[in-house]
Amino acid sequence: MASGLPDALAAFASASVGEVVGVVDRSWARENSAVWELTTASAGRFFLKRHPSSKFHEREVTALRQLMPCLERDRAPELVAADRGLLAVVVTALPGEVALGAALPVAEERELYLQAGLLASRIHSLGIEVSGAQGFEGVVGRCEEHLREADGLLASQEVALVRECAARLAVVAPSLPVNATHGDFQPRNFLWDRNQRRLALIDFERAELGPPIRDLVRLESGPWDGRPDLREAFLNGYGRQLTARERAALLCMEALDTLSGLLWSTEHGDVEVAQRARASFARLLR
Repeated sequence: MASGLPDALAAFASASVGEVVGVVDRSWARENSAVWELTTASAGRFFLKRHPSSKFHEREVTALRQLMPCLERDRAPELVAADRGLLAVVVTALPGEVALGAALPVAEERELYLQAGLLASRIHSLGIEVSGAQGFEGVVGRCEEHLREADGLLASQEVALVRECAARLAVVAPSLPVNATHGDFQPRNFLWDRNQRRLALIDFERAELGPPIRDLVRLESGPWDGRPDLREAFLNGYGRQLTARERAALLCMEALDTLSGLLWSTEHGDVEVAQRARASFARLLR
């Protein structure tokens, strides 16, 4: 390795942004996360990211090239370079800190989610307006497979809840519009600049066309749980309330996403995600 990077990635980084004088590993604590912060001799900071698959690489590159102009400058990273062979990108660094775990005053939290709603509405206004079940067919189809994998992890009423939600989602989904989505819209991908009180979005490797409501699932089961004021702030920024069908789909998607999260956390020993999944199941059953 050179400068803390594998040789091929070090060469790609230098060719993209010039001499790299500092490298800090910023990967998440999971095996398929590979992100480094780069400091250059003359051009400032950048981030180098290696994707775990070609699918994720193509999604992020496409999103950064085609979707980001709608978000204003500094609301998302700018793509500096991409290498399909290395499954790597270099993007500009943005000011701010990851919102996950940030201790913010209540008024500032509400401002953050107001801006999150605004950015979500801009992304969701792009793409195509057609009917279809894209984005839900896969998760509904995998329901029974996931329940088999979760044998012994769920109580009988939780199993019944998941099956009911899968059946309801299959009915509701075809009537939902399909547009551009971020795909992983949650606080760990929010950058909050305290000085400017300005929100930016990162990590677009799951961006694709789908029902926009999918971007609200991780918010409903995470920061909005017990905080209706944050949900209200988001919807104020979003510019409208959810329709009855969207609310039904959101509830069903949350149950299926909770099952997926429980399986993942069990496999990877992630206690925090497991606790969040258990709390979501308890709330959904109530």
